[in-house]
Amino acid sequence: MKKTAKQTPLKKIDPQVKRWIIPALTALVVFSAFMVVLMTRRTSSTNQTQNQPVVTTNLLPSENVGLPAPDFRSGNSIEVVLKARRTRRDFFDKELTLKQVSQMLWAGQGVTADWGGRSAPSAKSTYPLSLFLIASKVAGLEAGEYQYVPGDRTPVHQLKPIKEVELQQAIFEAMKESSFKNAPAIIVITGNMDKMAESYGGIPHDKEVYLEAGHVGENLYLQAESLKLGLVTISGFDEAKIRDLVTIPATDTIIYLVPFGLPNQ
Repeated sequence: MKKTAKQTPLKKIDPQVKRWIIPALTALVVFSAFMVVLMTRRTSSTNQTQNQPVVTTNLLPSENVGLPAPDFRSGNSIEVVLKARRTRRDFFDKELTLKQVSQMLWAGQGVTADWGGRSAPSAKSTYPLSLFLIASKVAGLEAGEYQYVPGDRTPVHQLKPIKEVELQQAIFEAMKESSFKNAPAIIVITGNMDKMAESYGGIPHDKEVYLEAGHVGENLYLQAESLKLGLVTISGFDEAKIRDLVTIPATDTIIYLVPFGLPNQ
């Protein structure tokens, strides 16, 4: 009778080992899967980068941009300009000259007196308004955001560069307003309510700021008419959406958006 081979019993796995071996295996599987996904994404990203054109972003100059000196005479009488003044909402897709933009900004807030008086009146000579230029197609300017620097007592008449960015299409889509579709430039009028309140001993006088913005708006209308340009002053907009696009100080309230250009009407 054949002897049956003696079988060696399997050693039992130590319970202490069981406690960590399963979590360890699970962690190894998860880590391996993570590395596979990571390498796949890196490869995909590299391929996409190779297929896309390289976009070069140029920084705006850090120094202020000097503007052409404003003209104080034209071939139009104030009566003719007043009679012709109209709101014009449609513009040709053509660029403006820096001279035209300079004249418009000066008409809005230019310094006109050696004591600091400006082209538009201000309660208690407070001047709480600021003008920002969004340039899309202005000869001699990179597309971007600028702040007009009128000066204090001495005229400065310059643009302070803020950021290089193309905002025309983004603002058009945010506003759903045809006036922004082809406008080569937009003037943003803001007001600092706290600055006006300080002139009244800390008592809010927001009304004065809004009235002052209205004075500036009319100046821009008349100057545009004299230059054979067109514009529209827009006060109905979602300020939060505009702040998401345009660099405006938190202390300022956006009062007007003023797209302007060569009128197509």
